[in-house]
Amino acid sequence: MPSPSGNVVAKIDDETPPSSRRSQTSPRPHQILKSGVVLERRYRIQEVLGVGGMSTVYKARDLRFTGVERLCAIKEMFNVGDDQRLRQIRLTNFQREAALLATLTHPAIPRIYDFFEISGTIYLVLELIPGNDLETMLTNRRQPFAEDLIVQWATSLCDVLEYLHEQKPEPIIFRDLKPSSIMLRQDQSLVLVDFGIARGFAPSQKGTMIGTEGYAPPEQYRGVADSRGDIYALGATMHHLATASDPRSETPFTFAQRPPRRLNPLLSPEFEQVILRCVAYSAGDRFATAAELRDALRGSVNQTHRGPMGTEATHRTSVGGSALLAVPKGEERPWVTSESDRLDWSMTSGDEIRGSASQAGGAVYIGSYDQCLYAIDETDGSVRWRFRAQRGIVSRPLVVGDQVIAGSEDHNVYAVSRQNGRATWSFRTTMPVRSSAVGDIRGVLIGSDDGFMYRLDPIKGALAWRYRTWGPVRSTAVIVGATAVFGSDDGYVYCLELDSGQLKWRRQIGAAVMASVAVADGVLVVGASDGVIRGLDRDGGSLMWTMATGKAIVASPVIVDQTAYVGSADGSLYAVGLVTGELVWKQPLARQITATPAVDGEIVYVGGTDGELVAVGRNDGAAKWRYRVDGPIVSRPLVTADHIIFGSLDGKLYALHRSS
Repeated sequence: MPSPSGNVVAKIDDETPPSSRRSQTSPRPHQILKSGVVLERRYRIQEVLGVGGMSTVYKARDLRFTGVERLCAIKEMFNVGDDQRLRQIRLTNFQREAALLATLTHPAIPRIYDFFEISGTIYLVLELIPGNDLETMLTNRRQPFAEDLIVQWATSLCDVLEYLHEQKPEPIIFRDLKPSSIMLRQDQSLVLVDFGIARGFAPSQKGTMIGTEGYAPPEQYRGVADSRGDIYALGATMHHLATASDPRSETPFTFAQRPPRRLNPLLSPEFEQVILRCVAYSAGDRFATAAELRDALRGSVNQTHRGPMGTEATHRTSVGGSALLAVPKGEERPWVTSESDRLDWSMTSGDEIRGSASQAGGAVYIGSYDQCLYAIDETDGSVRWRFRAQRGIVSRPLVVGDQVIAGSEDHNVYAVSRQNGRATWSFRTTMPVRSSAVGDIRGVLIGSDDGFMYRLDPIKGALAWRYRTWGPVRSTAVIVGATAVFGSDDGYVYCLELDSGQLKWRRQIGAAVMASVAVADGVLVVGASDGVIRGLDRDGGSLMWTMATGKAIVASPVIVDQTAYVGSADGSLYAVGLVTGELVWKQPLARQITATPAVDGEIVYVGGTDGELVAVGRNDGAAKWRYRVDGPIVSRPLVTADHIIFGSLDGKLYALHRSS
């Protein structure tokens, strides 16, 4: 943290999972040292640089250097409490940080000078780094940094990451790279600070999930440390610096839905592609090494073609009266048709619309990242009412009787009156709720990022039962007879007894399951982050077949007439035989597909991250028509008797005429 004098040292994030760090409110167990206090008859405290949950960082003077004022930073860690095991873990972690830093010699890594203990309190003496961290600098400037400067910084960071990853006998994985852990010295060189959670890594080793939400890669949530996780974090950091869009305030792993050039058109397409490859959901899709990333960054500088004022030449085009996204010259797609008369109405919310809509009684219900749940009149798009939560709503609303039930990233599940938009009850989980509710008047199921699947009374919101998994539950449950089936980021598909919440079976997938499960004729179809579509036996979860796509699958399958339709992040829509898993057809439609398709007769509707809703033939996947909007489409279209309704990250809800 910056001191009044502008000196900054290692950050003080303690070894705490990102899920709990924000809510940590435990009182400080130790008094802050006053200015003038001398430790070990050598270090005189001058001021406090930063305070964390279990540590404080001070600026101090080393008194052994009498002729000069030698300054240092002292990190004080409190090792108090009744739990002896916890105290030992804290001591081990602190000793690890000291030992780790002592072995490293690199200009971008702060030096360690000393280590000692006084009455159970542990002290680490470090090099004091004058300057500011990049997050503070970004906050102060209130706009993105220039691309060439970010490339320069990222190239420098690749050098230090390469040094860490090549350590012997084991690579060192930093695991918490972010703008606030990167210091800019007065000579404009960079320094990585806070090695408190870096560690040596043995292949396939698992451990505690550590990192910062928004910057940490998906596999780190499962306790897996890998050098490609640092590549992801560097990509997230570049995205933040290049767009001024803080990933901690966004849904994790949605960078592809927020491409950098949509937020900052001055960026080059080459630089954007480097960032998007860094933050790919699957580690195998990222740059394999820091050296490879460094080469790509240098290549992006050499390949970028600039227009006037150093910006890339772009233009806006209109086809059929619908505005197209700005695309570089020479990359127009004249085959895209967008019939302006398809649009019946649109409704503008205050932020991105990422969730899917539901419909009942002439009203369309949709959540937005502007923190509101809307009731929209389907006839003309007018707002009947809006209910405000405390954070964004990506959960698809569920209509049960006279209530609409939806989860929010403010950790709550809300039941809202359909008549007046007022909350009738709320149920609080311990993490954001991004799953959607399913059920009826007898009970509703909804998952949370806290790892639990909850069954609630829809009338009063009382908890009937909850079942714990070991990862965020963003997969919406599907009710199959007397059971509920859903996936978790822990890599399992679960089948629970609906009334009791008891486990009937679970199937290890080996990759995060964010999509919902589809079921028909005794077969469960599910996609996962490893890009594989799987067919499971409904009764026991045994694996029946697999079919690999090119990239991660976060869209849910839809089954119609013995065929499962599912989109992949490789940009293709797949039609797969339900019983055999054989490929019926594959159709490349977009840059990425993270939205669940909707089937209407012989037509399949699906949205893409390049902002097009595509209608394709169900039998062959051939495109019938496309409708372009000004932002990625990441949710499932709602097909009603009159409309095709979908939201976009441009903040609008669109209603197109259903007739062809």
